[in-house]
Amino acid sequence: MLYLIGGAARTGKTLLAHRLFRTHNIPYFCVDYFVSALDQGAPELGIDAESPNVIRANKLWPRIVPMLRNIVEVEPAYTVEGDALLPRGVRSLMDAYPGQVRACFLGFVDATPQQKLYDIRAHAGAVNDWVQHHDDDYILALMTEMIEFSQYVQDECESLDLPYVDVSQGFMAGVERAYLTLTAPDRRS
Repeated sequence: MLYLIGGAARTGKTLLAHRLFRTHNIPYFCVDYFVSALDQGAPELGIDAESPNVIRANKLWPRIVPMLRNIVEVEPAYTVEGDALLPRGVRSLMDAYPGQVRACFLGFVDATPQQKLYDIRAHAGAVNDWVQHHDDDYILALMTEMIEFSQYVQDECESLDLPYVDVSQGFMAGVERAYLTLTAPDRRS
């Protein structure tokens, strides 16, 4: 089973991947690492880590789909997470591998940038917590962008019959709902 976790930045995708690892010993990979590698190691591909999510994801998808197909065909269970996974690509992979791919997208359409800034600052400090190195104006602008991206993801998930979990109100409860969505034994693919 390949578990795909997509959605906006700061929605709990990595927490969810960590939980799948701790609870079920399912290894995981963060697509952000691949984005950084291509941005810095192959700039001629035009995959800019700072470009808007949809643009970056559309450029990235043709380069990661062979990896995802290989994981489905070779690994017994694996998780891939990142904001560069888009619902349309994920749906196509699920359709190509019925019953072998599960997905969940996370977002925060009902949050405000100020609320997200507060939450980020209140829970900062984890290892590799990149937001610690940015000022409030940067984070407010990013959260405004992520709210818009969350709306895009929610709309796409609805049109493609994919699970979407909003973490605007009750972050950890939202992450729990996403976990249950991914691990439910009778979840339709």
